[in-house]
Amino acid sequence: MADGIRFEGDIDGAKVFSNLVCANDGSGLAMFKPQGSANIYDNDIRFNGRRLRSSGVSLMGNGHQVTNNFIAFQPGPGVGITAYPNSTQNIVQGNYFRQLDGLSVDLTYHYGTQPSDFQFSDGPNPPRNSSQRRRDSANAAINAPEFDAYVFSMSGATTQVTGRADPGSDVGIYQAASGKHYSELGDQLTTVTVGEDGRFSADVSLPEGARVSAIATDSRYGTSEPSPAAAIGVELPPEPRPAYQPVCQDPPLPPEIVAAEPPAPITLRVPRNIHFALDRSFISAQSANILDQIAAAMTQYPSLTVELEGHTDPRASNAYNQALGERRALAARDYLLQQGIAPERMRIRSFGETQLISNRPDVVDYARDRRVEFIFSDTRGLDIIFENTESDLQVE
Repeated sequence: MADGIRFEGDIDGAKVFSNLVCANDGSGLAMFKPQGSANIYDNDIRFNGRRLRSSGVSLMGNGHQVTNNFIAFQPGPGVGITAYPNSTQNIVQGNYFRQLDGLSVDLTYHYGTQPSDFQFSDGPNPPRNSSQRRRDSANAAINAPEFDAYVFSMSGATTQVTGRADPGSDVGIYQAASGKHYSELGDQLTTVTVGEDGRFSADVSLPEGARVSAIATDSRYGTSEPSPAAAIGVELPPEPRPAYQPVCQDPPLPPEIVAAEPPAPITLRVPRNIHFALDRSFISAQSANILDQIAAAMTQYPSLTVELEGHTDPRASNAYNQALGERRALAARDYLLQQGIAPERMRIRSFGETQLISNRPDVVDYARDRRVEFIFSDTRGLDIIFENTESDLQVE
């Protein structure tokens, strides 16, 4: 069977809803001489008619309702309704159509009795100009609405669209796709009732260049074909239809991301510096104890990185002190390497005598200047609380 779903015989009260109907050779849903009526709603009907040009939904008979479906990528109309032997009171409302090779709703003329007429319908019908022509097409030849203009002028944020339709019918105004005279119906914007004089008017809020179309529905007869599209504010050139590949399932939803609470700041209960004897880069026993604490903290927190900054007191040339500061930073780094800290987590710099603790010529301040400072950072962006110590201070 070419059609995705096919109804024949007694179908009265049947419901088709919440289905994905995709990639069938014929129609997504088709009927042939059914008895009774069906309700077709909330379905996703796309990429059908792969071998036989056909409607997304092919109706025959009376009283069917096709509402709130997505019907797209069809080599034929969205909903085709045959007139033979007799098809009336078929309601088509609130559906979203895209990329059709036909009308969103196509009412076949009564003389169409060939299989091809049931498959892909016959395009826009001429207006019904007499009550005697109710049998000319499906849904009693209800007339499609006619807008008063091809381009409606904007008035602020809203635009008033006006036109004519069968008196007493309800006209649904839809945002239409671009690119065709009979554009596919998209989102339904509003519904208005046609007056006894056959006139309707509606206010819509759409940007300049958008397009609208309309269909009329009368419960006595059914739903009409769509009107030619009209533009809002200005007629823009048609956009090329994008190429597409048949896909019969929606992409998976991205995993839900739950924001984790930020971790508490890490408090390092270790000193941020060690000290050296005059003109020396040797690690004393007291400084080794401090470095052991630093190594333990870096082992416990693998996200920690450190910059080791070597410093000197001012009593030598700038060049000598620059080299001495580097030797002190290297000595501290080598000790941490022996404790298993990876080299890529450490960086050394020498500031020589450029960053003194104090400018006083005092042996205690000189001892404070002879140091390596550890500037910690956390790759997770956490705050770090530093602690200073002078337990290894080496005064001359």
